[in-house]
Amino acid sequence: MTGQGRTILFIEDDAQTRRYSALAITGLGHRVLESEGVEVGLSLFNTERPDLIILDINLPDGNGVDFCRRVRAHPTLARTPIIMLTGKGEMDDKAAGFDAGADQYLVKPVPPRELGMWVQALLQRLAFEEGKGGELVVGDLALNADAQLVRFQNLTISNLTGKEFDLLYALVKNRPKILSRQFFLSKLWKTVATDNLVDTHLRNLRRKLPQALADRLQAVPGKGFRYFDGTQ
Repeated sequence: MTGQGRTILFIEDDAQTRRYSALAITGLGHRVLESEGVEVGLSLFNTERPDLIILDINLPDGNGVDFCRRVRAHPTLARTPIIMLTGKGEMDDKAAGFDAGADQYLVKPVPPRELGMWVQALLQRLAFEEGKGGELVVGDLALNADAQLVRFQNLTISNLTGKEFDLLYALVKNRPKILSRQFFLSKLWKTVATDNLVDTHLRNLRRKLPQALADRLQAVPGKGFRYFDGTQ
């Protein structure tokens, strides 16, 4: 499923938290599957193949961190986005959650509306990643998302990091539209921070590209960045 109408698996033993949060998420157009424990949650995960999981840590029949590890070890569903929603707010707890593969770690209480915003942000990233399959060819430039390779004229560029490739892919795919820093932060880094993260990665990307290709990655003052080769 893409866009609206995603399936969310919510594993939480507190009925009130589950009820109000589920209402906020269904209000965004999504389907919510509810479980109060690990056993039922795993069954729903394997049969329903949800698009995103919201997961508590302390559950009546198991531990959310272990559940997260099992998802990450799945042969085909390992990349399912996971939000940990828990009362355990110590730094060691957060480290354990992220080490297990959580995409976001939220400490209760979290207003249902805020949880819905995080769900939307991760689903937007999921839609972005789903749109990257195959090869994108634009004139003398080809980007293969499956192999993470760039072909430009008679050169093959294979030393880009994942974020550098994603930056280039997004700019080329959306050409000549100007993409803001917030676009990249929300889609690639899942954050709303406004530091120089995007600029640093884009600078590193340009250094690895042939000059003729690097020149096509243009900064637009006050707005963001675009790919422009003079043909659009």
